Amino acid sequence: MSWRSTAAALMTCCLATAAHCPAVEQPAEPSVRYLPLDAPAGMSQAVVVQGQPLVYTRQLLPLDGDGKLVGDGSADRQIEQVLDNLEAVLDASGSSLGKLVRLNVYALSHQTADRVRELLGKRLDPAVRPAITVVLTPLPDRNALMAVDAIAVTAEKGTAVVLKRCESVVGDKDCADAAVLPGGGVAYLSGVPQQGGLAASAVARSLSTLLKTLDHLKLTPADVVQVKVFLSPASSADEVLAEVKRLFPGQLAPPVVFVEWIASVPVEIELVAQLPTTDEPAESIEYYNPPEMKPSPTFSRVALVRTDRQIYISGLSARAPGDGEAQARDVFAQLASILTETGSDMLHLAKATYYVSDDDASRAFDKLRPELFAPDRPPAASKVTLHGVGQPNRTLSMDMIAVGSN
Repeated sequence: MSWRSTAAALMTCCLATAAHCPAVEQPAEPSVRYLPLDAPAGMSQAVVVQGQPLVYTRQLLPLDGDGKLVGDGSADRQIEQVLDNLEAVLDASGSSLGKLVRLNVYALSHQTADRVRELLGKRLDPAVRPAITVVLTPLPDRNALMAVDAIAVTAEKGTAVVLKRCESVVGDKDCADAAVLPGGGVAYLSGVPQQGGLAASAVARSLSTLLKTLDHLKLTPADVVQVKVFLSPASSADEVLAEVKRLFPGQLAPPVVFVEWIASVPVEIELVAQLPTTDEPAESIEYYNPPEMKPSPTFSRVALVRTDRQIYISGLSARAPGDGEAQARDVFAQLASILTETGSDMLHLAKATYYVSDDDASRAFDKLRPELFAPDRPPAASKVTLHGVGQPNRTLSMDMIAVGSN
């Protein structure tokens, strides 16, 4: 079955579902619109943000002001410390917990991840329901039970990326705790995996490839707002961070996030950068592959978002256990329905992260993406094998960022 017929079938199904729901609002929307749909309490399946600058944080661990892990073995104490740290970093960036758009939760168990959502909910107005993605992964501090990074709306205005340090939260003095992304465009660069020794070779080659791509786009390291590193093991984070700092000379290193993956190569790195606005007419999204890289039918090397309206979709897992293909088809069906609710479609996907915990799940994503994506419009993406995904008894999950289709 071709991508056109498969995608059409998905859209027909979700349009039938949408017929029983309120129509998507086309006039002026609020700057942040939470769409809980059938998500658990305290979170939304999608969050639509329009015309607002955003703050991206680094990964935050349950460390006190002296850099010591708090609450050894106590999930609640560690969660409260992480949320305190997140609140401080957001406050220092002109934002707050009440302006959360997306929260990525890294935990050792599903129970701890669920508890994050519960304790966060106690700090938020019930109307504030961020998109949330959960993965199970060991952390850079092996005694940490969980960590987070976040995206939130900020009141700070400007035309260039601003990197922030929060003195009340322990961290590397040469690395930003957060970056303010001005309202407007954004570039999502897909993950670049590399072989070799972890710090001196693989990290340098991966980041150098990404920075070369930025140069093709007439962007610079100063435009980067977040670097995400998939590495093995996560306990090598300090070594990796030292190399990241080296490749951002003369400035704070942008916020960095670490996820332990299971792979034959030690590292893959992706990044997000500002895409300055232009007065020239342009599509809301453009897909780009550097001339020296072979295009892929399943992902674009770069997605260039040229609109100020983005749609952040929570991590989606299958609604019932099953083999990899059954789970993947259900996840994509959920995605198509959510896109319809938010005024988007499968032709306007910007950034995907595919999380898998076995080979069957990985093959399922590989099989379905060519069916569902237009060959010249696949989103930027990373596919990551890790220790566990967002729900028990599932082997894959997916989160997505999209733009409107009109």
